[in-house]
Parts: sequence; structure tokens; C-alpha cells
Amino acid sequence: MKKITLLTTLTVTLATSLFAQPNMQMGEGAKKLAKMAGEKSPYYRASKEAFPKDYFMVNQNLPFLVGVSLFHPNSDQLKLTKEQLDKLVQMKNTTVPAAAKVAKQIKTMELELAKAMIEENKEPKTQYALVEKISKLRTDLTKAHLDCIYNIQKVLSPEQFKTLITLATQKPKVKKAEAKVAAPAPKEESKGKALFEQKCVACHTLSRPTDMSKVMAPALNGVMRHLKMSYSDKDKAVAFIKDYVVNPSESKAICMPNKIKRFGLMPSQKGAVTPEELEIIATWMFDNYPEKGFVGMGHGRGMNK
Repeated sequence: MKKITLLTTLTVTLATSLFAQPNMQMGEGAKKLAKMAGEKSPYYRASKEAFPKDYFMVNQNLPFLVGVSLFHPNSDQLKLTKEQLDKLVQMKNTTVPAAAKVAKQIKTMELELAKAMIEENKEPKTQYALVEKISKLRTDLTKAHLDCIYNIQKVLSPEQFKTLITLATQKPKVKKAEAKVAAPAPKEESKGKALFEQKCVACHTLSRPTDMSKVMAPALNGVMRHLKMSYSDKDKAVAFIKDYVVNPSESKAICMPNKIKRFGLMPSQKGAVTPEELEIIATWMFDNYPEKGFVGMGHGRGMNK
């Protein structure tokens, strides 16, 4: 009898895990937020921006529970009533657009601050007022976040709220049924090489050219050798490539002066390559070049030595 009971329990548990699903599917809202966020800053450290979450004052140590309650793959474990679900949807429709609007203001101000300090060499004290404005808006967003957490507690029962916190602190498990049928994603390395050959190889060859008279720009081995001597950190190197390709200038250049004299300044590729493509290309370049054993001819002036 105990064996039958145990088997029944395991079967129910497996079925629950296998067929669990979110209370709601992500709709057009995510696309609207991505469009509103715009292009990621060249100084942004993470590989992917979380908008508007990144622009709260406390953005890592407080969970965003509205999203978890609606879109977590296992959020149906909350067993929401229709009334509860309606209240949470209304909360999402009220709080997310308002938070996104403020987050966009903060992002714009932070980019203005970065430009003033990094590109325009402004005195720090001239930017103090802007810092205070950013701080005030981030504080306001976090206060609204606290209100949201409190309001969710009032909608859910104590047991439901406990389940919600469990979901918020655990990574979603991939459903076995989906894992079997999901098509394998193309390797980023293959995508990076393919995009480089499509967008860049016409000027920057992958190996030393045999006919130097036809060379239009330094080969990739040399470019990446100089880049890594100035930017050994991968995130900073990728950020530099993404910025320089669309906004090149002689002051930013990391190659030797004689190269600029010979080839001229690289023309902007704005419009010819997307930020997403640049991210993939730059990451592939950093991971694979310069090739092992490559020896260059010395390093000229650069940034962040």
C-alpha cells in the first residue's frame, strides 16, 4: 500500500512539474518596453539590459513580483482566482508603463552624465545637480516598488505569497516536453564569424593578405592585438567595438598612428550593422582573435593604458 501511495505521489508531482505553465503569456508589452528602452549604452557592463528594472535604486535585491506572479513558467502554482488574476493584471497595466516612463528619463540622464564626464571632460561639480536628479528618480521608483510588493501581499493569501516568493528566488526549470522538441539554437561563435564575413571582411581580412597593395584596413589579428592591449576586460572591449564602429574618431583609435595615416579613419557603419549584430560580432572577435602565435609589430597610442 505504501508503494502505491508513493508511486501516486511521484506521478502527480512529475505531472505538475511537466505541465506547469504561466498564468499569462508574454504579449506585445515586452516588445514595447524594448523599443522604449532604445539602444544600450556603450558603457553598460552587462550583456543584456533589463529595462526598466535596471533603473530602480534597489534593482537586484528586491524581486519584481507582478511579473513573477503572471509570467513565471510555474506561476500557475499560485492557483489564482479570477478576481486575483484581474487585480494583478490591472496592477501590471498601471505600474509597468509608469515605471518605464521614469526609467527612460533616468537612462537619458545617465547617458548625459556619461557623455559629460567621459567625452566632454566636464568638471565633476558641474554634474552634481544631475546626479541628484537621477538619485531622486531612482528613489521614487524604488518607493513605488515597495508599494507594489505590499499591494500584492494584500491580493494574495499568506500561502500564495509564500509560493510566490519561492518562485521569485528559484530559476525556472525547463519543461522536459519542451526540451525534447525545441530546435537547437545556432552557436554564437558560428553566428559571429558569419556576420563578420558578411559585414566586415571586405575591409578587415581574417589573415595577413598576400597582396598588400589591395589592403583597405588592418587585418583582424592586428586590430584585436592592439585592442586587447588597451582593453583586456571583455565587456569593456566589446563596448568599445560597438561604440567605435558607429562613432569612430581619431581620439578613440587604438591602432598605431601610421595605420590611420595609411588607411584613413574608419568610416561609420551606422545603419549597416545593428546593435545586436555588433554585440555578436564583437564577442566573437574577442573570443577568437588574435590567433594563437600571432606576433604584431608593436603597440601605438591607445586608450585606457
